[in-house]
Amino acid sequence: MFRDTVITAINDVFNHLGQEVTIRSRNGETKQVIAVIKQPENPYELGDSQIVEQVAEVSIKSSDATPRIGDFILVNDRRYKIFEEPLMDGITQMWKFNAVLIGE
Repeated sequence: MFRDTVITAINDVFNHLGQEVTIRSRNGETKQVIAVIKQPENPYELGDSQIVEQVAEVSIKSSDATPRIGDFILVNDRRYKIFEEPLMDGITQMWKFNAVLIGE
């Protein structure tokens, strides 16, 4: 019962907040999936300047794809690269990982 409730909630999040993206693996294979992308603006001080971190927190359903370090996420005119090992949630429904913006 609890698992079904959580799965329904995850599906609702992806249906309402998700956007279509392309995952391109290191070997060039591509796949269209729905992802929830959060881009927190974390400013950092560097001397007299302030810079904003260009890292996105990405979530995709585990049934859609299996992301790996080095894969790319293509969103409209932006390209992100997965730079750390994706983590599976506790009920194996969703991958979460960070990806750095490398091109617009």
